[in-house]
Amino acid sequence: MSNSPLTKGHLRQMMEGILILLGTWSALTTVFSSTSASSIMSSSPSTPLSPPPVAQTTPGVANTTGRLQQLGTRGQWLLRHIASMTLSCGVKEMSNMKRKLLRHSEVTCNDGTPAGYYIRKSHGSQRWIVFLEGGWYCFDHVSCSERSRVMGDYMSSRNWPKFRSGSGIMSWDPLENPYYFHSNVVYIPYCSSDSWSGTRPRSSAMEFSFMGSRILDEVFTELLKKGLKQAKTVLVAGTSAGGTGVLINIDRIADIIHASDPSIDVRGLVDAGWFLDNEPFRAKHCRDAFTCSPMAGIQKGAQVWVPRLPEACIAIYPNEIWRCFFGHRVVSSIKSSIYVIQNLYDAAQIKVNNVFDERPRSDLSSEQWRYLLSLGEEVKQSLQNVTAVFAPACVAHEVLTQPEWHAIRIQGISLAESIHCWESGALTSSCLQSNSQGKRKKRKKGKKNKKKKEKKNKEAKKRYSRSVMKRCQRRLLDECPWPHCNCSCAKSRWETMTEVNSYFLKTLAAVMGIDPSKMANSRLCGS
Repeated sequence: MSNSPLTKGHLRQMMEGILILLGTWSALTTVFSSTSASSIMSSSPSTPLSPPPVAQTTPGVANTTGRLQQLGTRGQWLLRHIASMTLSCGVKEMSNMKRKLLRHSEVTCNDGTPAGYYIRKSHGSQRWIVFLEGGWYCFDHVSCSERSRVMGDYMSSRNWPKFRSGSGIMSWDPLENPYYFHSNVVYIPYCSSDSWSGTRPRSSAMEFSFMGSRILDEVFTELLKKGLKQAKTVLVAGTSAGGTGVLINIDRIADIIHASDPSIDVRGLVDAGWFLDNEPFRAKHCRDAFTCSPMAGIQKGAQVWVPRLPEACIAIYPNEIWRCFFGHRVVSSIKSSIYVIQNLYDAAQIKVNNVFDERPRSDLSSEQWRYLLSLGEEVKQSLQNVTAVFAPACVAHEVLTQPEWHAIRIQGISLAESIHCWESGALTSSCLQSNSQGKRKKRKKGKKNKKKKEKKNKEAKKRYSRSVMKRCQRRLLDECPWPHCNCSCAKSRWETMTEVNSYFLKTLAAVMGIDPSKMANSRLCGS
């Protein structure tokens, strides 16, 4: 076997091999059947990885063995190490999350069916991600009846599948989710239509219940019995209405967890839930979440949902408690550490602000453009008091659930890197760190030698943490001044990106004195 240096091609092959090993457990068992975990860890780069016996070879294993032989000795050793860590700290049985319903509870979805959650345990991991689904809201008989007709799974658990997969930060694929693929993951479907705030049961006056806040109480209480109380870190994440749910519930969730163990680090991860209570571009009749401005819709909802909101925020807005649904209003009342992900040109905010309430013509009006550009600046201003934020100049809504979530960058730093830096302050996962520390401790002999090594390790860890912290950036906001000017933004699905492209290229041509027709085939980032 060759001892040539590892190249990018080798690393790609290694990751493909890892994914095969992760996805085909029978092949993994066969490949490593003759090698114990201790021998894997103690083997050196000079020890080649022996292929499995021919008699046990299957097509999947043969393919895996062929890939391993292409890696060379060093590549095989590194793959051994990663696979060993995956075996001792990773998903043991399946990649999908399994449904659990709250069958013996009066806390229900809108229609009275049981609320619930999906869970995927990761053996050995002490990090948990609990994700709150988003999906608009409703506030009266008309809007909720229409929501039930077109978005039934957001009001009932009747048709929820038994299993569901995770994407983005919930994926178990290390290429898609490099820092959190080994986490315990819980996904809480949104079936209360109240931005996770309500405490109102069904009654003769209202045929729908709104119990989002109480659903969270029940789920977290049950999760503590399923291993959450052994966690070191709990990330409570959510997108859109789920992100708003994180803002208004994170401190109460932290109290529930800390009642079991005060040392557990509970943090909030808010994606696309930082809406503005600003004036819309054009007033429109408010009949549902899609047509109401954020202010008008939330005011209606707050009158119906009997929302449970942070008491410190209610004290600031006693006559307008609905203000506490908006991030820049409630953030000063939040004690827990939060990280906010917010596109400067959030597609949902643009929609409910009625910037494009009709199909746009070939050119947008100057008023529309001024409003759109000022919206980006308003979002930036509203985030000034947030200590951890990632705000790209993208035209999009949710980020964390997208397969390409880790690819978005600001100042060369990816969203995934920034979140991990904020959450841990180091590039080594708590799971792998705890395993390696345990193995180091077993090798220590003698009290004097042990103390010396512990002191040396502690000093090295401090130096490493300081070097990592120097590279950590937790406040990243795009400075470029127009929609989708960040070229790492995912390709926009927003139909008006053609107008964005046309407008700015015409402006650029005018400034540079270029004939606009010569730029007809040019494109902006993401358009």
